[in-house]
Amino acid sequence: MSYNQIATPRAYTCYMQRMLANGWRESSHITAVRTDGATFSLTQGNLMDLFDMKPQRYIQIPAATDEFYIQIDTGMGTEAFGESNFIAIMGHNFALADCEFKVEVSDNSTFTGTLSDGSSAVSIVSDDDYSGHTKLINAAASGTNDEYINAAGNGWSLFTYNDSATTGNRYARITFRNPAGATTAFDTDVYIGAILYGEYHDFNTPVSIGAEYSKEFDGTQISTSVGGSEYANTTNFGAPMWAASPWMMNFDSTSVNTGATTSGRPYYFYDAVGRRNLSLDFNHALDTDLFPVNEYSSNTDENYDSADETTQFFNRILGKHAPVLFSIDNTSTNENDYGLYRLVNDFRAKQIATSRFNYKVNLRESW
Repeated sequence: MSYNQIATPRAYTCYMQRMLANGWRESSHITAVRTDGATFSLTQGNLMDLFDMKPQRYIQIPAATDEFYIQIDTGMGTEAFGESNFIAIMGHNFALADCEFKVEVSDNSTFTGTLSDGSSAVSIVSDDDYSGHTKLINAAASGTNDEYINAAGNGWSLFTYNDSATTGNRYARITFRNPAGATTAFDTDVYIGAILYGEYHDFNTPVSIGAEYSKEFDGTQISTSVGGSEYANTTNFGAPMWAASPWMMNFDSTSVNTGATTSGRPYYFYDAVGRRNLSLDFNHALDTDLFPVNEYSSNTDENYDSADETTQFFNRILGKHAPVLFSIDNTSTNENDYGLYRLVNDFRAKQIATSRFNYKVNLRESW
């Protein structure tokens, strides 16, 4: 939709960011392996950089790495705990490197085996034919294999799918390769800024009239000379550079920006300026849409697996702690409708009638 029209908001909450923050997972639960058996190495960065919600802190994989995969062990022992329905890869240069990727989930760390009915114990959620598979941002199917995503441009990619609970979902594996085959080198070094893997949540209550979108031009200090002239000193003009321009889809396959002003994409001067803010009012929310039946119950149906806002949004982002990929339109294929935001306000719900509450969500762009 865009033109900044606010429709049904959607929050894409990342499992690993939350689990690393609260100590449930650690670095040993994120691994990278070359499928040819050779040693996997990075030219720049650390695998943990992929889950800090800062796409500007990208890792660099040598072009000669050939096919490799990154595997996540969520540690989730039940289907309900391990459900996922989206993956986003941000700050990448896949078009330039000629890199495509496949995403699988399974309860088996080797991604092999069958279920009791003889079907595969592995779900390939990046497959065009997988249940509910929806390509939202820069996630075209590969021309050689529909199981793979082949991004048309450098920048970022996002797709969704139905909850992956049928084949088990403790592990997620993302395989990267050149479309020419597993033993073919990439065209250039591969850059990846962030991986978001988890569940999205569409807000149950419509946003009320009067919602606000604003831009904050922070980081600028105006000084006035003795003669009255004004001078500006600005520490930032907006989101920092990713491997390509932040949020922008760069469809020129020869362009990538890795920090040097004279290489890659030279026209970043027209990147968006400012820090985005959203102020959303939700009025007359049903109690069952806003709260779980029992937040402190040992029955996960009453809290963790509940579809309410407290459980799926406020708890999943750890309050103000974790940034979240947030869209003002849950069906949008327009990059303008997405941003990495952090919750600004505390959660307060005011009961205005029987089973009805008003509450606010104020978000500030985070980098």
